[in-house]
Amino acid sequence: MRKDVESALSKASLGAVILLFAGAAFFLFTLWRWGRFVTSTIRYVVENLASHSGISTNLLYGLVVIGTIPFFWAVAKYMHGAWFWLRGLGPGLRLYKSIHGMIIVTYVGLYFLAMFFVARNSIAYKYCAQTPEGLKVFDDRVKDPVWGIQAEPCTTQQIVDYERTKNPDFGPKRVQVADAHAFPFFDKVTGNPSFWYFKTSAGDYEVFDQMGNDPKTGTPLKPVDHQVREDMIRLQDLRSVAEKERNRAAVEDKYINTGVQKHSGNRQAAILLFSDGKGSFTGIEDILGQAVSNRGIIPVESFFKPEFVQEGRAQRLFAGDWGDAAQLGLGSRVDVIILGHASFASGESSQFEGLVSTNLTLELKCLNPGRQTICGVRTIDTVGAGYSKDESLKSAADKARSEIAAFAAALSIN
Repeated sequence: MRKDVESALSKASLGAVILLFAGAAFFLFTLWRWGRFVTSTIRYVVENLASHSGISTNLLYGLVVIGTIPFFWAVAKYMHGAWFWLRGLGPGLRLYKSIHGMIIVTYVGLYFLAMFFVARNSIAYKYCAQTPEGLKVFDDRVKDPVWGIQAEPCTTQQIVDYERTKNPDFGPKRVQVADAHAFPFFDKVTGNPSFWYFKTSAGDYEVFDQMGNDPKTGTPLKPVDHQVREDMIRLQDLRSVAEKERNRAAVEDKYINTGVQKHSGNRQAAILLFSDGKGSFTGIEDILGQAVSNRGIIPVESFFKPEFVQEGRAQRLFAGDWGDAAQLGLGSRVDVIILGHASFASGESSQFEGLVSTNLTLELKCLNPGRQTICGVRTIDTVGAGYSKDESLKSAADKARSEIAAFAAALSIN
């Protein structure tokens, strides 16, 4: 009898132990299952929101973990009883019969609304249909309701076309490189290229602010490297020299006769007379030309153009400013420059009716533009008379002929 009791107690103890272990296992399984439910749910929501919006996962995890506290509380309250623990959470009208179920449904709805708003610009996850009306974008693989064209995953070109409709300036934009020496082609910190380029068939470089394709040819742009930078600097320097030469030639052509050049074995003298007022000094220039010619120097009377006097360059050169001579390269074209500043005053004679007298003052200066030195100076004062201003001025010039000849003979020309 005693053995039977001991056997029964032993079996009962074993059964209790088995039940205890089974209960513990069931409890641990339940904790694992619902723990996995919580973590997998949070991970699923965060990964979907992050992939469609580009928002930081750290920020999303923080928001979702805090924001879903009411949701998981409602799930815990709703899922009571062993049957629900085994069955899990599933759709059904019972969800709408309690406040806990309504909270669960609300959170599910909020998730889909959030996905709609954050995924509005995630074109890579959408589907495109090229219709006669243009490109249409859908959230799912559906047919266009008007044209019946099946939407397919958007290609890279379709994404570019779609973005360009929203932003006409979308894509790489041309950048003007005014000075390749100082242009920031590379990142100051990493040293990586900050700009891309396309080299034309003419050998010119077109620089862009983004990677992509050349808008005109569709050729893929390349990142700028140090060799390209050096080549751009070289080309800009060559163009700068050519531009300066063109500008110099344009300036010279405006003020002087660029057809005049120095000739070996011959010496040339550019002759120019100017005045602060109106008057013709052709006769005086002819006299100067003849006097210079007697020294074996070829006179060039049409070397300077009217703009040289009109813009004050002749006056500055006469006053000793050699800037214009250097800028125009006068020393490479003539050996000497003879400038004359003429001033005259005319008036009618009080003794003879109709007779006009003219007082002529002629300041002559010989300049060596190559050496930037003065090769002769003379001031001539004469008086002429005639029955007109022109006649009296010509008479005064004739009287100055001998002094002009003396001036030319005394020029220090080596």
